[in-house]
Amino acid sequence: MVRASVVAAAVFVRELSRRRRSNGREAWAYALGHALTHLCTTLGATFIKVGQIASTRSDLLPAGLIAELSTLRDRVPAFPFPEVRRIVEQDFGRPLEEIYADFEETPVAAASVAQVHRAVLRDGGAIVAVKVRRPDILEKAKLDRSILLFVGRTLERLVPTVKLMALEGALRSFCDAVAEQIHLTNEAENNRRFTANFADDHEILFPRLHPAACSDAVLTMEYIEGVHEDALEAQGVNVHALVATGMRCVCRMIFLHGFVHADLHPGNLRFLPPARLVLLDLGLIGQLTDADRLMTARTLFALSTGDGVTVARAFYDNAPHAATPDYAAYEREMVAFVDNIRRQGLANLQVTAEIGRIFDILRRHRIQARSHMTMVNLAMMTAEGLGKRLAPELSLTDEALPYLAEALGLPAPRGAA
Repeated sequence: MVRASVVAAAVFVRELSRRRRSNGREAWAYALGHALTHLCTTLGATFIKVGQIASTRSDLLPAGLIAELSTLRDRVPAFPFPEVRRIVEQDFGRPLEEIYADFEETPVAAASVAQVHRAVLRDGGAIVAVKVRRPDILEKAKLDRSILLFVGRTLERLVPTVKLMALEGALRSFCDAVAEQIHLTNEAENNRRFTANFADDHEILFPRLHPAACSDAVLTMEYIEGVHEDALEAQGVNVHALVATGMRCVCRMIFLHGFVHADLHPGNLRFLPPARLVLLDLGLIGQLTDADRLMTARTLFALSTGDGVTVARAFYDNAPHAATPDYAAYEREMVAFVDNIRRQGLANLQVTAEIGRIFDILRRHRIQARSHMTMVNLAMMTAEGLGKRLAPELSLTDEALPYLAEALGLPAPRGAA
């Protein structure tokens, strides 16, 4: 990791020098993004995931940084076609041409865990997307895990307040999820579960699998072209309705199902008229226990409705560790924080930013947040990022309130979407 960091620093200096005629801040953002992209790509799958998540926050990070990190979504360097052929034939025990009537050698997307090729099934002639696992991913994921857990443990030892973030626990959970993602049989099972969970919602879709051409290293599924974000309205997509669909999708995953797509960067989303959302790359998921799901719904509902006392109590009662010297002072600060949000208005509320500020309060009062909140925040971040990009005038909190209320068995708040 040290060598990779040194190389990334050199990349930063070189890119900054190349852009020296640009605006200073703009050049700095592009150079930093270029260096971080190089570092993530070098270190492996888990680090690429971190960069992909960061690339969704155009409302928080500079445009140049976002532009560079966005290349991690589906433009990770591809591995050669002979390796693709070897993996497919090894897993199915027969020549590639016996399975696919046509198979494009150049991938349509290359990501951290696998790359995707467009093909035509010999049996039935369906146009399909064939996802093939990277040949070295099993070894790299083990190394990523070691590095991240070492960093987490070291930070918790050196910075006492970091321990209250449950950083090592959150990183361990994330690495476990990445380890599950590597096995494409798990992704196939996730696909079946998501499809069942949203069987009643015809605007939230998942690609149909072709089980006879699926294995642990190869996944064959329906090929969905979709519409790019920058062409939505021109292609007849109702942007406001699409944002509502996205928020509904994330809220149902978190607050009703407890089964969450944990890799919802824009590269894994496709859009279809009039307001349909297709979710791809279903390998990285997070699961919430019923207790965590209800605690999360109760906390965010209280945050959205201005009930600071309940927010304070929910985090305290569910903390894995609390050493609060003065609970009353902690509660007063949390109530004042929530009251300030209400005065600003829900339309201006950024849920993920406010959760970050809540974590600051918890650290100051020595209360540890449960590690599942990291995954919840990432999913909410994606929904917010989609809304900020496509329909910034919508109140995403208003969109979420009915699902929070449903999870808690409460009537939807008056005036909620």
